[in-house]
Amino acid sequence: MTAIVPLAELQRRFCAWLREGDEDVAARLTETLNVGAGLSVYQNAYRVSLVEALCETHRRAALWLGEAAFEAAAARYIDAEPPSSWTIDAYGAGFPAALRADDPVAADLAAIDRAVGDVFVGADAIPVSAAALAEVDWQTAVIRPVPALALVPIQTNADALWLALAGEETVPAAKNGDTATLMVWRQGFEPVMRRADPVECAILRASLAGIGFARICEELADESDEADAVTRAGTVLGRWIGEGLIADFA
Repeated sequence: MTAIVPLAELQRRFCAWLREGDEDVAARLTETLNVGAGLSVYQNAYRVSLVEALCETHRRAALWLGEAAFEAAAARYIDAEPPSSWTIDAYGAGFPAALRADDPVAADLAAIDRAVGDVFVGADAIPVSAAALAEVDWQTAVIRPVPALALVPIQTNADALWLALAGEETVPAAKNGDTATLMVWRQGFEPVMRRADPVECAILRASLAGIGFARICEELADESDEADAVTRAGTVLGRWIGEGLIADFA
């Protein structure tokens, strides 16, 4: 008579077999579960589901690579990084980095794909209007960007490629070494993106870290002069207000 295996142990063995495909483990599971040759169906479904999840999240990277190359890259990632979260939506956070060595463009496209997906489901916030600036105490104010916002460093012109792929337009030639940082956020229900200049990146990162606007201006003044720093920071602030990037001032 087959010994009774505790449910938790059976689940552990089953998950391990799904990841590793060990034939000895499969034989023991087949005997314990009395499922015969049908056990392989679960492993196939497991891998297919993960490949589909990666493709759904990284659509433009998948278009760029093509079906066969994407599935091969996904299979390698699944073997190296099995899921650990309770939700499949969280799977694949490291997939863009895994693509980097073989195809920097695909890696950047995948990073943009993830950022666009994240901001699409990000928390809502009503952006402040220009009229609100009159009430701000600039000596103590801290800029609070909208929560549905991501900074994406890229090493190629993947932003132009992504937009062309998304719009089913002619895809421009890929360019490596086109280093930039993208700002990805949501305007209403629509994710948008653009390249951020170094001053914007510095102000945004400082604001996200809770550094006040006055202190940010002081740090910018260390690189130029006070009047220029205030002008540069004010220009960025005005642009962000117009683009709906600021949720509040603390």
